[in-house]
Amino acid sequence: MVRIEIGARHYLLYLLLPHRIKHALLSPESRARLDAINRRAYETVFAGEAATGYDARHRYDADAQHEYPARLLVEQVWAPEGYGDVLELGAGTGYFTTRIARRARAVTALEPAPDMARVLRERCAAAGVANVRVLEAVAQDLDRAVAPASFDSALVLQSLHHFHRRPEVVRALGRALRPGGRLFLVEPHHNVRRALRLLGKYVRSYRPRRVWEDELSWATHDFLTRGELRALCRAGGFDPPRISTYWYPYGRRVVPDVRRRLRLERGLGRVPGLRHFAAVLAAETRRRPSPPA
Repeated sequence: MVRIEIGARHYLLYLLLPHRIKHALLSPESRARLDAINRRAYETVFAGEAATGYDARHRYDADAQHEYPARLLVEQVWAPEGYGDVLELGAGTGYFTTRIARRARAVTALEPAPDMARVLRERCAAAGVANVRVLEAVAQDLDRAVAPASFDSALVLQSLHHFHRRPEVVRALGRALRPGGRLFLVEPHHNVRRALRLLGKYVRSYRPRRVWEDELSWATHDFLTRGELRALCRAGGFDPPRISTYWYPYGRRVVPDVRRRLRLERGLGRVPGLRHFAAVLAAETRRRPSPPA
């Protein structure tokens, strides 16, 4: 049986395989090392200028593209009656947090990177948003950080792909929500397009020994498949999710207006086969009456 070893063997497989498969192939020792590796990434990769310059580097607000479709979903599509008491996981710099807060009674925002959490607090203060509580905690500590059944909504926006213990995290989200509470997610899509791009990056940049011997090169950055998203919701005590898909090839050129494109791509996502070409997945679901174990 193939075994993936951090810093030693099969880095290409680690890049290309879907999250559930690669973790099944990781040796127990390598799997245990990921906690420390990811914590180190939070403290270094997202520190200093990487935190203060995060929004500019990702072009938030520059052309309304990188934030697509999350901003439109958060502000205009999801929860027309409001979010109530909200738990946001992996809040980052707070770009979406302030927008969520304006449609919520209160927001508890978890962000494990200290410098990102500082930027998040500064953003909330500058925006005059006073209903946000920031907790510097990793996703695995969710059960200890918040009380059970204390939220009406949970949002995970472009951050779940940084977590390697995903079933545990989603089960904890289920426990944190009240019965009938809603879960909203936006995540990059791991599909054939994504695998081909990673293969190209491996050939151009990631193949040298110095890259795959560096532990930080193994920090979790695994996009999600539709199947994984459904399995996570099922294991977390949620109803089958309603999944919509966005960022189709050449979509921006064909339909430059983001609102028109959002409506079009929501329709395309109902076409079998075609939906697998989308680069972004969004999901909506509710917690079932019985909490997950």
